[in-house]
Amino acid sequence: MSVESVNQIKTINEISANETVNVYPKTKPYPNDSVELSDKQENKTEKKSKLKNFVIGTGTVLTAAVGTIILLARYQGNKIAKLYENKLIISNLPEKLEFKEAKTIEEGIKFAKEILGIKEVDKNFTLEAINTANRGLVDVSNANKGKLFIPTKLGFQAPKSKDDDYLAYVIKDINSPNFGNMVINKNYFDEKILDKEIKDFLYTEKGKRYFTLNEKTGDIATVLIVGCVRPFPSKDLMMLVEEFYKDSSKLSIYDKQKLFYSLQYGTDNALGVLRSPLEHIKNLAWAKRHLFNGTVNIDEVSKLSNEKQAEILKNMVQKLEDSGSFWEFKYNIELPETTIYHEMGHLQDFARNLKELDVKQWYINLKQIWKDSWHKTKTGEDLSRVHVEEVDNRWGAISKEYYKKLLDEKPKEFKKFYPDLYEFITNQKTQQSAGKVSSYAQSGIGEFIAETYKDMIAGKNLPDDVIQLYRKYKGPELP
Repeated sequence: MSVESVNQIKTINEISANETVNVYPKTKPYPNDSVELSDKQENKTEKKSKLKNFVIGTGTVLTAAVGTIILLARYQGNKIAKLYENKLIISNLPEKLEFKEAKTIEEGIKFAKEILGIKEVDKNFTLEAINTANRGLVDVSNANKGKLFIPTKLGFQAPKSKDDDYLAYVIKDINSPNFGNMVINKNYFDEKILDKEIKDFLYTEKGKRYFTLNEKTGDIATVLIVGCVRPFPSKDLMMLVEEFYKDSSKLSIYDKQKLFYSLQYGTDNALGVLRSPLEHIKNLAWAKRHLFNGTVNIDEVSKLSNEKQAEILKNMVQKLEDSGSFWEFKYNIELPETTIYHEMGHLQDFARNLKELDVKQWYINLKQIWKDSWHKTKTGEDLSRVHVEEVDNRWGAISKEYYKKLLDEKPKEFKKFYPDLYEFITNQKTQQSAGKVSSYAQSGIGEFIAETYKDMIAGKNLPDDVIQLYRKYKGPELP
C-alpha cells in the first residue's frame, strides 16, 4: 500500500532565532517566563522537530493504512469462512453403506449423487473410474460412520503431465472456484499408461523379469534388490504379476491398477527400512545376534544421523547375504482406492484445521505489517508478507520445487517463515516416524497427515510414535 505525503504542522523550528517565544501555553500563569534560543540550540531543536514531524506524519499514514488492511482482512476472513461453510459440509450418511458396483456410467453417477450426497458429478466418467471413486468413498464413509466431509463435486480429467501417476486429488486452493472438489485422474484409467508404469516395476532395463514363479512348487524367486532388501510378492499378488507377464491384455483395468499400486507402494515400503533404519538395526541385531555377536552398539548407533544409520544397516544386510542368507520383504496387494483415502484425509483436514488457518491468516500480524510498511516508507521496497504463514507451514511440502529450492538456497529464511515445516523436515526423530508411513509422508505435515489417514482407513496397525505424531498435528480422528 503506498504512503502518501502529509502537510507539515507549524512548530518551533519555523520561528526565527531572534524571536523570543513562550514555550508555555498563553494561559500559563507565567507571562514573563521566556527563553531565547542560541544558534546551536536552534539547530538541535530543528533536527529533533523534523524527525518528530516525520514520525508523526508517517505514523498517521501507517495507522490509516493498517486500519484499512484490518478492515480488508476482516472482510476477507469472513469471506473465506463463508466459503468453507458453503463448500465443506459434513455429511449425515448412514453408518454403514453398501457399495454396489454399477453396470452403467449413469448408474454409477446416480450412486455418487443419491447415496454419497455429491451434488455434481462429471458426465464423462468411464464405468471403471466411477466405480473406483464410489468404492473408495464408501470405504471412507463407513470408517467415519457416515459423519465426514464429502466433496461437493466429483471431476474426471487428465492432469497437465502424462507422468502423473496419482489416482485422485482434492483442490485445496481457496482462490479456485473448484475448492473442495475431488478430481479422478483420467490417465490412471488409460491402459497404455498403466502398462508402461507396471513394466518399470517388473522388468530390468535389459528386459529380464525381476520375479519368477515355479508353478510346480509355488516358490517365488527374485533378482530385485530395493534399498538393501529383496522384495517378494505375496502369492495373491504374484498371480497378478504372472498374468501380466504372460498376457497383460487379459487383465482388467482394475487389476492393472491393483498391480501397479501394489508394486509402487511395496517398493516405497521396502525403501522405508532406510528411512527408519534404527528400528531395523535393532531387530536385525537381535534376530541374527549369532552373526553380529554384539558388534552393534545400539546406544552409540542411536546418536548417529539417519544417513549414517542407513549405511550401518546396509553393511549389516550385506554381511547377512555373505553368510548365505538374505533379508526378505513382502509386497502385498494394495487397492488403488487407497489414494482416495489419502485425498479424503486432506479434505477432512481442510475442513477441521485448514479453515482455522486460512481464516487466521487474514487476522494480520500487525507487528510485521508495521515493520514492512516502515521499510517501504524508507526505501520504497515492498517486503510485505501480509499473511501469517500457518497454511504453508502445514501444507507446504519439500517435494514441491519452491520449498525445496528455498530450503537449499536460503535455509535461514525458510526457517523464519516456515518454522513448523522446517522442524518437521529437519527433526531426525520426526522424519524416522513419518518414514514408517511412506517417503511422501516425510515431505510435509499435510502429506504426513493424509498418508497416515489413508493407512487408518485401510485398517493398518500404526506404530505408537506415528500415532503420537499424528495427534500432535491434529490429524482427523476416526470415531
